[in-house]
Amino acid sequence: MRMIPDRPFNTKSNAEKKIFDVLKECFIGDNGFVAFHSLDLTDHERKRIGEVDFLILCKYGVFAFEVKGGRISCEQGKWFTSNSRGKNELKEDPFKQAKNGLEGLIKKIKKNNKLSSLFIPHGHGVVFPDCIWDQQGAEWDRPMISDAKNVRNFEQWLNKFFKYWKNKSKLNSLVLQAEDIKQLRGFLRPNFELVESLYDKILVTEEQTVKLTEDQYLYVDIAMENQRVICSGGAGTGKTFLAAEIARRKGATNKEVLFVCRSPWLKNYLSTRIVSENITITTIDGVKQSIRRAGLDNFDVLIVDEGQDLFNFDDLDILDFSLDNGLENGEWYIFHDINNQSDLFLDANVEVLTYITSLNNAAKFSLRTNCRNTQHILLKVQESLFMDMGNNGTGEGPEVSEVCLPRDQLINSLANKINELLKFDIEPSSITVLSALPFNDSIISFLPDKIKNLILELDDYSVRNFPHPKITFSQIKNFKGLENEVILLVDLPSPYSLTDSDNKTLHYVGMSRARGLLCAFWAKIDG
Repeated sequence: MRMIPDRPFNTKSNAEKKIFDVLKECFIGDNGFVAFHSLDLTDHERKRIGEVDFLILCKYGVFAFEVKGGRISCEQGKWFTSNSRGKNELKEDPFKQAKNGLEGLIKKIKKNNKLSSLFIPHGHGVVFPDCIWDQQGAEWDRPMISDAKNVRNFEQWLNKFFKYWKNKSKLNSLVLQAEDIKQLRGFLRPNFELVESLYDKILVTEEQTVKLTEDQYLYVDIAMENQRVICSGGAGTGKTFLAAEIARRKGATNKEVLFVCRSPWLKNYLSTRIVSENITITTIDGVKQSIRRAGLDNFDVLIVDEGQDLFNFDDLDILDFSLDNGLENGEWYIFHDINNQSDLFLDANVEVLTYITSLNNAAKFSLRTNCRNTQHILLKVQESLFMDMGNNGTGEGPEVSEVCLPRDQLINSLANKINELLKFDIEPSSITVLSALPFNDSIISFLPDKIKNLILELDDYSVRNFPHPKITFSQIKNFKGLENEVILLVDLPSPYSLTDSDNKTLHYVGMSRARGLLCAFWAKIDG
């Protein structure tokens, strides 16, 4: 059987991988049988995007299969799958899931003018490759189900499955001709490849990001073994993640923890994500007030994120005052990126970093593994800015999209990209527009009202509940420390037009905020 794609689509399901392998061995040499893995459906009855685990197209018709691994159970109408990691409730009855997916597909086919008059025999089934099925029920017939025994000779089971659906009605007894199969295959395959190239690559990237973030706990353990830590790392290497986790752990030991940054946006964003009665999150300007509100003389532990914004002697005095035993002998953890992000608020004083590093045997380590950005984004930053964001990344991901056009054309290009993303079911909440300029001065303000009404301009309060249901807009300098799946970067000149002496910080921060997809709309400079 011909498989599309020719290797298992990105999936964590071992059950799907198993069925992919057995399908590949069925009907060998017969090009009249085609199986699609993970086929996305845009005409699902109840979902914006539905999915069929496997779809078989052959002379007998079109057949949708839902695959569920592990041990299967049903309790009072709720379905569950169990394995060594525990028991999980399924979102939907697998039989209804397969049926609804199939109906969405047939509906989509009927909308095509060339295929609308074609009668297509069809059916659906469920595959439980890890258990033996001996249950009876009104919602299924046994020939619709393949269990662990059937999987051992899957081609034989499929022949019985096709015969079962053929006998369900006289119309199903018809067969598709070779030309019909060719037309249907040509219709289904482009839709599969088009969706996979963007939307699903972003989802896969998100899964890999979670895994890499878990790896960062190793650095938490290292930091916890030391009283004073100075940690450096490029954008996306997990500095804020580590700072937050250390704060939680120290707060859990009943120590009074002060978490300090420069940006009110970052402070408000973190305040809804690091919740503990023993942790106070504030900007550097609010430190003294936070001490008074807490009724303390000073705090037991100091944690500083985006430390490069505080590398000046005035702020250093405030930090020293806030900490029990001061910076010389107190317990503190400072995270910074002085090489790349040091001049969005105040210029960093390298002497301050040198002084902090020299304090009482402070431990020093650098984060090198990027746990936010894809390989394509890392390479684009390195080749266009000659700046480092760590290595490895979160997988290949979609390619970076870049255009450099005059202003009027750039506005149209941006509008088209937003429509394209929404068409392919990228959630609006996953999209953030970053600009070097305020909203009213940005090309965003010139978008058609229909698109502009989809965009929410973030401020230092609304960022507490980020991400929002809408597409969001922010100036780059305020978004430092935050991230989103898709970043649309606007109102900046092409980095290829910059000289070695030009400031590249806005480019660096803006480009590094994207977890999955980066789209840059460079402003073309006349002359």
